[in-house]
Amino acid sequence: MPADTAAQSSDAAEPVRTAEPPPAQVPRQEPALRRPAPSDPPPARDSGLLWSVVTAAAAVLFCAALVFGATRLFVGGTAADVTDTPERTVSAFLGALLDERDADAAAAWLCTDKADRDLSEAVAAMSAAEGDRGFEWGEVTETGRSVGAATVTAEIGIEGGASPATWEFTLVAEEGEPQWLICGIAAG
Repeated sequence: MPADTAAQSSDAAEPVRTAEPPPAQVPRQEPALRRPAPSDPPPARDSGLLWSVVTAAAAVLFCAALVFGATRLFVGGTAADVTDTPERTVSAFLGALLDERDADAAAAWLCTDKADRDLSEAVAAMSAAEGDRGFEWGEVTETGRSVGAATVTAEIGIEGGASPATWEFTLVAEEGEPQWLICGIAAG
């Protein structure tokens, strides 16, 4: 028995091993990323891009405002306000000069450069030349127009006389009433 006792004692000296889980390992912790505090300025790279975009947008808006303003100034202030027509001006001039024989009323339809012309001599010469016949005029037609200028033709003749002649009137747009004024007359 001593041998058995020795065997038992050797077994007793050795601890009985059972399947135990390995010791728990603590997971490795990475250092936490530092979040910028609200008072920290944004990185310089993002700030430069933002200012570039804001500056480009402001430049585009400024250019658009300039174009809009220039369009309103040039188109809205001049051409859109012209409500008179060159044909109306020539018809009124011919009516005052040839039908009514009113030199002052006819002179009101002349441009600033020609406004000092005295048409009373022309009216007196027409009255003496026509005798018992009068002048007839018609077919007042606008034949051309550019910015602030126009060309109008009219047929003018003596009643019962030869076929009428075509006269050409050059007009300019001026401020005031009438807006279209005659600056040149040429017999055709």
